Amino acid sequence: MSIESIELWHRRARHEPTARDFDVQLGCHLEEIVEMLDTLMFDHGASMRGQLTLARTSLDSLSQALKKGYMTASIADRKGFLDSLADQVVTATGCGHCAGMQTSEALRRVNASNWSKFDDDGQPIRDANGKIAKGPGYKEPDLEGLY
Repeated sequence: MSIESIELWHRRARHEPTARDFDVQLGCHLEEIVEMLDTLMFDHGASMRGQLTLARTSLDSLSQALKKGYMTASIADRKGFLDSLADQVVTATGCGHCAGMQTSEALRRVNASNWSKFDDDGQPIRDANGKIAKGPGYKEPDLEGLY
């Protein structure tokens, strides 16, 4: 499994991405960061927990606003944005490695699951906001044994 397979999924999902598609995808990306924060525990007292709650709430609000079309985003520095995306893939893989997880296999399984979000005609199933949705044929990824 490679990044190319994930890129193919996105090309099939959005043949000619629009600015709206970008906003929805960015919102989804931020949503995944919120979900990651929800899985962690930090031991630094009440003041730090408050900051974590504030960060989580802010990211969640931003994610929802982007996905629902209440706000838009544009890239001010394309090189810096691309560098940040690549660094996020590298650091996410490193987090999984340091936690003793099989990140590459998990990514393969999640990607396979994402392909089940297409209908029988090979078209992506979308919700009202344009986000690719889990349709009737969706198969959740089996991550057992990888964490």
